[in-house]
Amino acid sequence: RCRGLLQQLHQDLARAPGGPVQPGPRGLPARAVSYLMQKAEQRRALRRWEQLLNSTRSHRGRITVENDVDLHGPTRDFVYINEYKVGPGVNLVPVAVGCECGDCMAEAAGGCCPGASHNKFAYNETGQVRIRAGLPIYECNSRCRCGADCPNRVVQKGIRYDLCIFRTGNGRGWGVRTLERIRKNSFVMEY
Repeated sequence: RCRGLLQQLHQDLARAPGGPVQPGPRGLPARAVSYLMQKAEQRRALRRWEQLLNSTRSHRGRITVENDVDLHGPTRDFVYINEYKVGPGVNLVPVAVGCECGDCMAEAAGGCCPGASHNKFAYNETGQVRIRAGLPIYECNSRCRCGADCPNRVVQKGIRYDLCIFRTGNGRGWGVRTLERIRKNSFVMEY
């Protein structure tokens, strides 16, 4: 009934200091028991962090957290945000223009947002980038008449894929990887 827990126990014992550790006639060595207790506390802390990340998200993609490398828990200097935060010394100028389109792809009016890109829409119907790398992308914005389902609003919809924050095994700290297949030229996330 506890196959998953037993597999996890065996994996932890294989990674324990001085491992793989095997129970002896008197049970597990004290260092292995200490490691298992630290690993259990780490898992609880990572689950709390994962729940916090997912409770504050405003996007479709789910975030998981994994650390199969060491005993580090959630990093204290990590701040997860759902909106842009302007750094010191940066002054934003509000967008002054928007389009009058009802459907930007089908009936783009002369002043549609991609006008700055010579009226080339940056995305195809499935949200994949179709313009040459290095060109700016002008998405529809809050001043546009088109709705939130406009195909020219991709980045502002946020993460669409399930992602995992994981501890790297090469000493570089935490990283991000996808948990599902992503088509070429698709927006994944801002990082």
